[in-house]
Amino acid sequence: MSRPYDLVIYGASGFTGAYVVEALAKSEKKDTLKWAVAGRNETKLRKVLADVSSKAGKNVRDVPIIIADSSDEQSLVEMAKQAVVVVNTVGPYRLHGEAVVKAAVENGASHVDISGEPAWLEKMQMKYSETAKEKGVYVVGACGWDSIPCDMGVNFLQQHFPGDIAFVETFVQLNTGSSGYSFNAGTYQTLILGLSEAASDGLGKIRRAIMPEKMPRGPARPPKRSAIFKHEGLNKWCLPFLGADKSIVNRSRYFAYTEHQEQPFYVETYLRLSSLFWALMLVLWMMVFSFLVKFKPTRKFLQTYPDLCTFNMFKESGPTREQMDQASFVYWFFGTGWETKISDPNEQHTDKPKSKMIVRCDGPDAGYYATSGCLLSSALTILQDKNSLPKNGGVYTTAAAFGRDTKIYDRLAQFGITFRVVDSIEQRH
Repeated sequence: MSRPYDLVIYGASGFTGAYVVEALAKSEKKDTLKWAVAGRNETKLRKVLADVSSKAGKNVRDVPIIIADSSDEQSLVEMAKQAVVVVNTVGPYRLHGEAVVKAAVENGASHVDISGEPAWLEKMQMKYSETAKEKGVYVVGACGWDSIPCDMGVNFLQQHFPGDIAFVETFVQLNTGSSGYSFNAGTYQTLILGLSEAASDGLGKIRRAIMPEKMPRGPARPPKRSAIFKHEGLNKWCLPFLGADKSIVNRSRYFAYTEHQEQPFYVETYLRLSSLFWALMLVLWMMVFSFLVKFKPTRKFLQTYPDLCTFNMFKESGPTREQMDQASFVYWFFGTGWETKISDPNEQHTDKPKSKMIVRCDGPDAGYYATSGCLLSSALTILQDKNSLPKNGGVYTTAAAFGRDTKIYDRLAQFGITFRVVDSIEQRH
């Protein structure tokens, strides 16, 4: 059945959604795609289109508008019926996301989102993967900065590694300019919900359902790291990265093991900080924040005053354009393994891993510029590289969906997100 729109950007009047519209308007794909914007308020959507037209220097004022609301199931159905791919920017996804996924899958539309919420993402796989396969559509979550750079970076490393990998350590650094940086409070509200509802998520049960097989992994493990440590190569202080990256990559590795008989390997994810002082401050803040979020009165206070409670790390107004223009990110991937490959994933290497490789991913502002580029690259890959996607539809991670023979790395590069193998650590960041 022919559909009027290749892409429908749902939540286009939101903070992130508006930047997705702008990124598409600026791209060379603007005039080759049939696309529409969707949301609850027509006036706000028209304002976004007018603002983007002025900022991007491209007229998108006449882009079609679809009125849809996550609390109105029929409106979501009508939206999904018009789209080949629904580009969903409306979070927190644990509150608003499932209705959109359900409408998309049941009405024959693929779906991409920017969720960084492991429990929700894995629940969507458990509930909708079989229906998506029957319908021949693709639901790919975590298509924003969280976790395209990490998931596709590990995939890039594996593609270039000479043999089997034993383990990978990833390190991300967020760079800001003289104007500083504040994330939009929507991300902060998602963090609060994730921590406060972790005990009732049933994530262990969900994981056993979607990943029933135990992956064999050898005795060569990543180095044991302290809660705060100075990396010997990066020469900076680091701590565990608590985002969705590790859970996403582990699901991708499970898919590679069960579907393509690839050797499993360990992955650990870390955050690189500029100084020991800021590493200690961040750990202290997370400890206090994680405690206060458990109790309803203090949780309400945290939700009401994001600026105050995060020392302006998160603000209702989000970052300014100047802050985003000055911001960037770097991801490092340190792979350790062997020069040879074993074809049977259930067999193990008996010698110590001695081969090493470093991959680096660079990109613009992580929160909104890079997220928009990652999201659109994912949607375009579903649209244009269907023959290179998994044979059937389903619910997938980004590397599981896009990791083989697609042009996603070329598309990401068009948005300033690049991957390369490097010989050594470069100190300019």
